[in-house]
Amino acid sequence: MKKKLAILVTAMAAMLCLFLAGCGGSNGDADLSDSQFVGTWQAVSASLGDTTEPFDATCILTLNGDGSGTLDDGEETVEFTWQLTDEGFKTMGDDAKMKFVDNGDGTISAKILGTRLNFEKQ
Repeated sequence: MKKKLAILVTAMAAMLCLFLAGCGGSNGDADLSDSQFVGTWQAVSASLGDTTEPFDATCILTLNGDGSGTLDDGEETVEFTWQLTDEGFKTMGDDAKMKFVDNGDGTISAKILGTRLNFEKQ
């Protein structure tokens, strides 16, 4: 199970960048500066079923108060726009969308390929 999770974690990092790569664009005059999500988030673990493992790859999500954001995987930085949802926030764009959920404990997460990638605010 740990080997499967390790493979999925690596694939998730690549897929997250691909999903967000198409999310560029304008978010209008959004003022999200008071949002709890504004700031820098780092992926710290990945969960598959009942198993959670540390996330050793670089994956840093930055959300700005103007509705713009970036994802840095250590090799490339991708720009996107984001907006609040009832459960957290989502990235927006023509090609791909990602939903991030507020876990209620100061962390956020996104599901990719059935695996949950967990982020903590830095």
